[in-house]
Amino acid sequence: MNVLRSSVIYSFFTSISRIFGFLRDILIANFLGTGLIADIFFVAFRLPNTFRRIFSEGALNSAFVPIYTKLLKDKLIDESRQFAGSIFLIFLIVSSLVVLIIEIFMPFFITILAPGFTNDHDKFNELVKVARIIFPFLILISISSICSSILNSHNKFALSAALPIILNITLIISLIIAAHVKAAFLTFLSWSVVLAGILQVIILIIALSREKIYLFFTVKIYNSYIKRFSKLFSASFFSSGLLQLNILIGTIIASFESGAISYLYYADRVYQLPLALVGIAIGIVLLPSISSKIRSDTRETIHHSIEQTLLYSLLFAVPASLGIYVLSDEIVSALFERGEFDEKSSLFTSQALKFYALGLVAFIVMKIYTPIFFAYENAKPTLYITAINLAMNTLFSIVLFINIGFIGIPIATSISAWISVLLMNYYLKMFNYYQISSRIIFPITIIAISSFFMYLYLFFLKKYSEIFFNLLQDREIIFLLFSVLSSILLYFILISFYKPFKYSEIKKILKK
Repeated sequence: MNVLRSSVIYSFFTSISRIFGFLRDILIANFLGTGLIADIFFVAFRLPNTFRRIFSEGALNSAFVPIYTKLLKDKLIDESRQFAGSIFLIFLIVSSLVVLIIEIFMPFFITILAPGFTNDHDKFNELVKVARIIFPFLILISISSICSSILNSHNKFALSAALPIILNITLIISLIIAAHVKAAFLTFLSWSVVLAGILQVIILIIALSREKIYLFFTVKIYNSYIKRFSKLFSASFFSSGLLQLNILIGTIIASFESGAISYLYYADRVYQLPLALVGIAIGIVLLPSISSKIRSDTRETIHHSIEQTLLYSLLFAVPASLGIYVLSDEIVSALFERGEFDEKSSLFTSQALKFYALGLVAFIVMKIYTPIFFAYENAKPTLYITAINLAMNTLFSIVLFINIGFIGIPIATSISAWISVLLMNYYLKMFNYYQISSRIIFPITIIAISSFFMYLYLFFLKKYSEIFFNLLQDREIIFLLFSVLSSILLYFILISFYKPFKYSEIKKILKK
């Protein structure tokens, strides 16, 4: 399997999903803005998503794929089907129990998640009500994550990348209907999340059936493969849990400043686009690829594959980071500033986006490095690194929030991410999983120089934009489109002068 080619496929469908996601967020910004209703929905929606990322997308995928892929590689088909069936049953039972417990004690969990809401009784009760409607989504998304991991292990990445489209379209329709009938937005949005989860499960089950991928369910669930899974999952679970706790701490701190949760949410949505298209896409594809290669390829071959993946990730990540930093005001204004989303909301959201952009490259590199540890079934280093990241991010966030407000949260997040990258490099080298070689110093230097010239171009273009666009209506949108397209063209013209990035070579790699 070619990692870059598969990641391009994953990125393509992810980009379509993100387009619908931006349309969803534009409508949410228009109808809800950054006020009370928006904060309630974002907090309620984050609760099942947090557990989903811990149980399903984080620990489950990282622990399941290496073992399942190796069973397929060894042609142990019956064992792979039984293993997948056992994991399916375990997570169905566990997620159901978690939902039951959280539903009963929802006020307590909301108090922990958003303590700033407890000062307003009506606001708090509304949040509890909405959260109780949305939270069963966890069961559905857990099933979806297992099915997606199975498809990914069979090199079927398109559907798992396209699944969020269903959620986005469902939310868009619910917003439009609610606005048309003048009904409660929160009620429509909440139930639409659950409906989307049901549709995702149905589509995935149909996809598994069409691919003739079956699961065996047995009474004796626990065996040697589940034992290996449990060992890997436990470390991965705590690592993913600490990472999500990191995000929750930001939400908890932000809840003490009105509108801050919404500012951070919209900023997060923008920088998540390149992160998903590059980092997450490659990370998901890289895990089964390395897991399979461990059985047959040499360490040098694996190192070369990782190096090539890292290099082409930086090719897109570095200019994306600088571009978002320079154009943060225009991006936020063009995407969200309408209806209830006013100039103040744009200003604060763009400030948060600037500082998230400074950590974008680190976020992407972390997504590439993390699967390497799990492919070798060694999750402990990621646990240590995540614990350190949590401690640093919490300390920095609290100190900066006290001094400069909510903007300290994205600053702390970016600083912590860069420190985590340095620690990951250290552990990868120590275990001989991967070490940066002198081969990529020159191409990385070329990326940095080309990105810097692109940054200068955008800086001066923005500075003198009034001269060129002051006679045009909707100047922000026109300027943003022109700036993005022209800067991309300039960047790749500069890159194309150098041998490491000849387009014929890239084309050859993608066709392998």
